Amino acid sequence: MKLKTVLIGSVLLMAAGIFAAENNPLNAVVKLEVRTSNPNYIAPWQQVMDGATGSGVVIGGRRILTNAHNIANSTIITVRKHNTDTIYTAKVEFVDHGCDLATLLVNEPEFYRDITPFEIGETPPLQAEVLAIGYPIGGDGLSMTKGIVSRIENRMYSHSLRNLLAVQLDAAINPGNSGGPVFYGSKIAGIAFQGHRKGENLGYMIPCEVIRHFLKDIEDGRVDGCGLLGFSYASLENPGMRAYYKMSPEQTGMLITMVNPLTEKTSPGAIKINDVLLSIDGHKVANNGNIRLANGEPRHFSYLLLKKQIGEKVKLTLLRSGREITAELPVRKPDYYMIPVYDREMDYFCFGGIIFTTLTSNYLAALGKNAPDTLTAQMVKGKDFEDSELVVLTMVLGDEVNIGYQDIITELVSSVNGVKVRNLRHLIELLEKKNDGYAILKFDQQNTPMVLDLKQFRAATPRILEKYQLPADRSRAYRKGK
Repeated sequence: MKLKTVLIGSVLLMAAGIFAAENNPLNAVVKLEVRTSNPNYIAPWQQVMDGATGSGVVIGGRRILTNAHNIANSTIITVRKHNTDTIYTAKVEFVDHGCDLATLLVNEPEFYRDITPFEIGETPPLQAEVLAIGYPIGGDGLSMTKGIVSRIENRMYSHSLRNLLAVQLDAAINPGNSGGPVFYGSKIAGIAFQGHRKGENLGYMIPCEVIRHFLKDIEDGRVDGCGLLGFSYASLENPGMRAYYKMSPEQTGMLITMVNPLTEKTSPGAIKINDVLLSIDGHKVANNGNIRLANGEPRHFSYLLLKKQIGEKVKLTLLRSGREITAELPVRKPDYYMIPVYDREMDYFCFGGIIFTTLTSNYLAALGKNAPDTLTAQMVKGKDFEDSELVVLTMVLGDEVNIGYQDIITELVSSVNGVKVRNLRHLIELLEKKNDGYAILKFDQQNTPMVLDLKQFRAATPRILEKYQLPADRSRAYRKGK
């Protein structure tokens, strides 16, 4: 007799024939098949067709909860339950690439007929036994893997490069498992989302705190994401440093080493370089950046931001020149220049064969080991304005008009005719401002400027577009009327 999985109370059991196929609880765990159109980040006018599989789970509101990376740059998404070969089309409802979560909806009512949605539970304690369920590569059927919670701490999310709370399991999370539920008892304890490159049988799940933040965020019909406070910090575990910053023996905290420009503009003077962050919302911050939960477990202080939505304020206790003060800061959207970009066409502009694009972390990843240190250093740089972007000269398509410039690649553009470039749209405006004359481009690292004869470069552009088969001289967002 074929085994069916049954959820009884808080224990997962394997039993034979208790539930019929149409009311098996695991009908709510579905397989995703996704076709994608991914940008070529080096040559941003090109697209690369691809496909992948993943997992998802039906929760309340007829939503399929899955990973954002499963459906990034998707063109069509289909889902299938393990008890049927029928394929259904799903549409993206909400996606937050920052926390790597998304919800999908299926329009056909019959899809939900034999599905009982699972509830979101709580993040299990250390050493708790959990069960990861999904559709990993290597087979077509449902897979179940037991694991133990071995670590709960902040970790880099590979999809977004955000440092958020994650739970480590001693169970492998293989491609295809991503987006599948991890159960603790009869409720969802997390969503599987990435493995460990170097460790054997190690995987990670997105915990309930992050899931609940995402679900709370989308209640107003839009995605704002997980927020930041807009400053950088360093540990104060060295006793000499603590003495230098006038901390008493009872005080612990983190040193503020940089305040993002937008934080300074919106909350002037609230927090300053060389302040010591002593507490957040009444939670004492340790010298290594941890706070303690009621049960004594440590968490990084950014854990407290999972209880806040964008725009909500946190109360800080600071030590400034030996004196304790209090301040409030709003939780902000990430305001760094470089974040990964998904689900849209990449920006570019071709002017006489010179290709400009917006610098993103996707672009750096595509460069791989060839990424200059001068570009990677920009990843921690905060924006000066909301619409600030870094513009990079990514390549030069060879033509007689640009002889002598064809070896210039991956250079940050700093100014045009002495005007600081604010973003790609601003650069286009500066180059199209005059019909003739010269444009003097200066770069962040290269001392030699690039001198462009505007009339000649503009006249050469159509010829170069045809030669290299570019569809247009710029991406759609920068064409007239956009």
